[in-house]
Amino acid sequence: MTTEKGSASAADEPMVVDDFVALTYHDRLPPETVRFADGLIAGRIIGQRCPQCRRVYVGGKGFCAMCVVVMGPESEIDVADVGVVTGYTIITPVRYYGQTKTEPFVYASVLLDGASSVLGGQEITGIAIDAVREGLRVRAVWKPPEARNYEGHSTRGWGSLAGGIVGFEWTGEPDVPREQYKEFAV
Repeated sequence: MTTEKGSASAADEPMVVDDFVALTYHDRLPPETVRFADGLIAGRIIGQRCPQCRRVYVGGKGFCAMCVVVMGPESEIDVADVGVVTGYTIITPVRYYGQTKTEPFVYASVLLDGASSVLGGQEITGIAIDAVREGLRVRAVWKPPEARNYEGHSTRGWGSLAGGIVGFEWTGEPDVPREQYKEFAV
């Protein structure tokens, strides 16, 4: 719409609103994810063992990706809360809106004893970041039972440990020789 002089009216000007928007998703979790989360709340890490190839997936999706075999509650087993670092990254936080970390920290891939899949993005604590290395033996640092919850579980991932485990710390044990985990090194 234009005025008599041919200029655009205020109603024709685009309105721009600069604001933060929050979206909340509510997922109906698959049964295996619910059982995995319930296990964490109870202080257990549950894996699923394929009946054909015997691989053990932690945070299972209800099927073996290699054999394309459905796995249900009968395939579930407890997995140890100790393992080995198979790869890691030292993160130096960059300032951005919402950033809560200010000091460098380590995210690692951890292969739990008895598992056939690594858990990526696990925080390593209780040791200097320059002392973290492949082969390092680590154990889960559990949240107190009353603080455990379903945090981080969704239909878009392999199962988060965030609701039950804070991170992993060095056990003090000798390093694991690379030959024992090289298949899982990243």
